[in-house]
Amino acid sequence: MKTISSRQDQGIPGVYGLLLLDVVSRWGYNDETLFGPYNLSSEQLADPDFRIPTAVANELIKHALRLTGEPTLGYHLGNQMRISIHGFIGYAIMTASSITDALVLANRFIQLRLPFLQLFFSTFGTKATIQLQTDIQLEPIRTEISIALMLGLVSMGKAITGIEDGSGEIDFDFPEPEGFERFKAKYSSYIFRFDQPHLLLSFDKSYLSNKLVHADPIASQIAINQCEAELSALGERHRISMRVRDILTNSEQHYLSIESVSERLHMSDRTLKRQLAAEGTSFSTIVDEVRYRHATSLLSRTDFTLEQIADELGYSDVANFSRAFKRWSGRSPSNWRKDPYL
Repeated sequence: MKTISSRQDQGIPGVYGLLLLDVVSRWGYNDETLFGPYNLSSEQLADPDFRIPTAVANELIKHALRLTGEPTLGYHLGNQMRISIHGFIGYAIMTASSITDALVLANRFIQLRLPFLQLFFSTFGTKATIQLQTDIQLEPIRTEISIALMLGLVSMGKAITGIEDGSGEIDFDFPEPEGFERFKAKYSSYIFRFDQPHLLLSFDKSYLSNKLVHADPIASQIAINQCEAELSALGERHRISMRVRDILTNSEQHYLSIESVSERLHMSDRTLKRQLAAEGTSFSTIVDEVRYRHATSLLSRTDFTLEQIADELGYSDVANFSRAFKRWSGRSPSNWRKDPYL
């Protein structure tokens, strides 16, 4: 029997239930038909503080799939997703000064909306990559949310940049849903791959230089302050280890020194070491976590050589990188690349 982690127990904001209703209404169903069996109402879901328990949200999606007869609703959810539906997080992202800043904010605050998801942003060579990781295993919610978020990133990217002709590659770590083929034509400039090691959205790094059409530093800071307050209310204020992980993950250099990180945190490296130790971890442990996650992401893309990956991660040669990777995973990078599921 699948269990639900404490992060999943925080549930999903009710507004996403309203997004589901928006989609299901195209088949002629109203809120009573969709929400009635679960004792929910549109009024409840419109309350910004209301959250649907994850297990209930999973049943709600099952019900929506039965009503519509669609094998997947993720495409419709993602295509219909608007930046404003994410509340203050959406406003902070929409008014950010750049796409890179917007992605850093999404990484920082995604737990407020989907506590079982983590978002990681990285660049390598000519590519920029957004990777999603989830600790939820309930189906169909995992598959539908994954598809919705990947396609939602594309549709929201168009909205905040005003650029319609974007392109990229989207990887899913599950089999292709029945009937998904007909949706690919609507994203003809994107390559879709299924049964991959990760959930990834990759695109040309030059896209990051585009300006956001609603950039407003004052409005963005106000929204960020509200998100910070919401984090605190959830009892999830950023611990030092989480902040270190954010800095390393969102830096183009994934091998920053402890001195560089402590300077960004406005503390001495001695203080940083002490606070990390109090949280049961260390700087080197977090660096290894970030490097390993980034390494597996790069290894899953066969056009990157081991030499390129070793250099990106800050290793002097492939031999040093291989030794570190074997220490992390028990396997060599070449062996992992051949079959990441072993």
